[in-house]
This record gives sequence, structure tokens and C-alpha cells, in this order.
Amino acid sequence: MNQPRIRALILAVPSAIASHHAVAAGLEYPWQSTSAMGTAQASAAEAADASVVYFNPAGMVRLKTTTVSQSGQLLSASGRFEDEGTTRLVHGQEVPTGGGPAGSYFPKAIPGGQFYAVTPYNDSITLGLGVFVPVGANINYKSDWSGRFFQDEGALESVNINPSLAIRFDDKHSLGFGVSAQLMHMRLRAGVDVQEGAWGIGKRTVQTGLSQLCDSNGLPLVGGVTSALCGRLAGLVAGPLVADGSGEGSLRIEGIGYGFGWNAGYMYRFNDDRTRFGLTYRSLIRTTIRGEADWDISGVTGTIPDITGVKDGDPVSLLGALAGRVELRDYTERYVRPDTDATIRTVTPESVGLSLFHQATERVALMTALTWTRSSRVRELRVSFDDRPGPNGTVEQGDAVVRLRFRDTLKGAVGMNYRWNDHLLLRTGLGFEQTPVPDPQARSASVPDANRYIASLGANYQPRRNLDVDFAYSYIMLEDAEAEYHDDCHPSGYVPSQTGSGDIGPGNECTGNGGTFIGRYSDARVHSLGVQINQRF
Repeated sequence: MNQPRIRALILAVPSAIASHHAVAAGLEYPWQSTSAMGTAQASAAEAADASVVYFNPAGMVRLKTTTVSQSGQLLSASGRFEDEGTTRLVHGQEVPTGGGPAGSYFPKAIPGGQFYAVTPYNDSITLGLGVFVPVGANINYKSDWSGRFFQDEGALESVNINPSLAIRFDDKHSLGFGVSAQLMHMRLRAGVDVQEGAWGIGKRTVQTGLSQLCDSNGLPLVGGVTSALCGRLAGLVAGPLVADGSGEGSLRIEGIGYGFGWNAGYMYRFNDDRTRFGLTYRSLIRTTIRGEADWDISGVTGTIPDITGVKDGDPVSLLGALAGRVELRDYTERYVRPDTDATIRTVTPESVGLSLFHQATERVALMTALTWTRSSRVRELRVSFDDRPGPNGTVEQGDAVVRLRFRDTLKGAVGMNYRWNDHLLLRTGLGFEQTPVPDPQARSASVPDANRYIASLGANYQPRRNLDVDFAYSYIMLEDAEAEYHDDCHPSGYVPSQTGSGDIGPGNECTGNGGTFIGRYSDARVHSLGVQINQRF
């Protein structure tokens, strides 16, 4: 193993990395204004306050004076996870992981907010600005729970700055355009299975030193030892070599990234503006997140043979390595998992929306909205680690790949406004949002998403002509969902070959923990309260 480039052969970044990518398609922040929250966001064609910048910039032409809307929400989420046999690898075989319960994996309080401003430039052109949270997530399991090698905690904060322009062609037709600058901050943490990684290193070391005996065709002079048989024998030998090890490690990644996109909208108003139809489009946004990958191996004890001098096909060098031992923690930090930088490239998928608003009577208005999102753009998430110089050459850490396989999604809502009097307007709405997670095999601990049902109530109170305030409450219920996500990367840093040899070939390097995450998510609920102040100048 004294080749110029040392292959990274241990530890993991699990599907925790998926959390920030998943939110981009399936865990988008649910509210973009409190006024819309009151109708489960069925009010995209209402265009009654400055939040129209987000929902349909073409509707900005309806605001005849400078309008500022400042909105905030507080979300409280809860849920349960029941483990149904989550596994880890022990000497290459899946066994129950063990550990405590997941706990309520959502934080008790999640704040969010938006700022919108609209001002007419002249009779035909209106300008607007939106600052809002497009996606966000915060998941926090107990540190000793059974799925810790897949996810411990993860958080994503984002902000989108969206200047917009609307053009009024006549009393019926208008178009709107906007550009977006999106900033993301991500923080992730997961457990690391150091002991199984050490076993894999020991196995690979034995195979390296005895490579001449482990040719895939075998050697007739020594009884035709096959690659598969040699791999099994090496695994048996490796067990006692690392038997004194104990403890687990962790990986923490934190970084910031940005991306750019655009959006457009069309609004058709007829029936004396009592009926409005809207069509909107938001482009995909590609975001590159650069951050630091910090491996914490401080809780790991035990030793490993000093394998740094083992040469390919040299049994003598193997015997020399087995005679000496080094600290497992020191070997891991120097030769295998040094702290480094990481790059994660994500996609916020494009979406198309349709909306309709109809003022049925002087008191009653009906509305609906439907959005299609091209979530199928999100097939996997790949995390790349920068190379670092090591004592014997460059330390390479294989990419971490999470298979998401998202599908395209639809979400829709219907809502109603009721004018109680000149000062008070009441709102209500029902909504449904489809999850992009297609099946249990794509649902990991970082993506506890499922189809969502939404019920909302709201009110708008206008104490003065130039001031009104929105209040809203919403209840979101997620369907129960099964999870059966498999990580095919061994903790020693490679995808095991199908022959059973465990050989590492070009392109086989990876970063992961292995095992299968199996369980059931249930009773997931989200309560939301919001307030919004609308001022006209």
C-alpha cells in the first residue's frame, strides 16, 4: 500500500447528505405567504397583496399603489419512526444495528418568513421584489438511534432574492418576469462505522500481500485458489487482526452554495376582473455547495496492523505488517479520512402552475391552484471530497452517492374567501401534495417524506385603509410510509464485487456505511401559525 495514491478505504457519509437535495424537490418550505396559507395556497390568482411576486408576477399590475407585505410563520412538527430491522455490516454480513428509538425527529419549532414589495413604475409597468424561503429542512434524531449510520441530524436554510417586472398590455392581459439568486446553507451529521471499516482494510491488506495467490483464474500449482475463495479466507484472517477495536465515529459537513434561475407568469382577467386565470413557470436552479467535511474519530479505540508498507504480491511485506500495530484512530485520521473539503451539486427542479380565481358573489370568492414539478430531474446525489496529501502520497476519498430516484409530482388546492364585513375577510382551503419519493427503497432516514394533506383557516383584518393584517392556521398530515433503503457501499470504502472477492477496481471506490434502513414512519403532523402585515403607501 505504498503506491503514490492511497485509496480511501474506510468510513462513511450516508444518506444524510440527501436531506438538503430532497427538500429541493419534496420538502420545500410549505408557505410563501400567510395570506396564501389561509387557503392552503389556492390563492395564486387572487393577487391581493405583494406576495403575488412569488405566486404570479403578472398579477403585480393589479396593485395600484406601492405595497409591502411582511410575513412570518412558526411551524411545529412531530412524527414517529418504528424500526423494523435496520441493519449494519459485521464482517461483510448484515446484522441488526441495535440502538435506541429515533425520538421525535422534527424540531419543536421551525420559523420562516418572507418579504415582498411592489410599486407601479407607470400605467403599464410594475416592479416588484421578493425575499423568501424556497426550501428548508431540519431533522434531528437521537444520536444513538438504530438509523444513526444513515442520518443523525441535518439542516438546510435557504433564501431566494427575486426581483420582478410586470407588463400590462390592456385590462385583460399581463405578463411578468423575474430572476432569482438563491443561497443555501447546509449542515449534516451522521454516524461512522469505523470497526467494520477496519475489518475491510484488514481483509484488503491480506489480499494485497497475497495477490499472486488470489488471481481470478487461480494458480494450478497451489490448488487453483480462486479470487472468491481468497476473499473469504482473507476475511476470516482479518477478523482477529482488528478484534480489539471499539467505538464509533461521526462525519459533519457544513457549507454554503448559490445558484441562479428565472420565472415568468401570465394573467388573464375577464368578467370585469371578477375572474382571473394564471399560468406560471419557475426554472430549475443548479446550486453548488462547497463546505468542510470534518471526521470525528476521537471516540474510537483499538489498534490495526501497520499496513502502510504492504506491497502488492509481497507476502514478506505482509508478514512484517502483521508483526507491528498502530492506533486505529491515528491510522484513520492520517491515511484514510483526513478532514477535507466537499462539493455537493444540487438541483431545485422547474415547475409549472395553473391557477383560477372567481368572485362568485359580493361576499364569496372561490379559487384553485395546481402545480406540476419536474422532480424526476433528481435521480441521485453525489458528494465529492477533495484529495489531501498524506504520509505516503495523496489520500483519495471515494464519492458518496445517494440514490433518490425522485418522480414528477403534483400538488393542488381549493380555497374560499368570505367577506364578513368591510373590515374582516375569512379564508379556508384544502390541499394535497404528492411526495416525490416513489417507493420504500428510495425513502431513507434523511427523506421521511410522504403524501401530504392540508387543511387551512385564515382571516384578513383591515383596521385602516392603508393597512391590513393576515392571520392563518394550517394543519398538515403526512401519510404513513415504509422505508427500506439499502446502502451498497462497504464502510472500508468500496462497493463489494459480485464475485465475493471484495476486490477494488477502478471506479469501485465509494463512501458509505452499508446496511439497510428498514422501518415505518407514522403519525407525522405539522401545525403552522402565521401572521402578515400589508401596508400601502
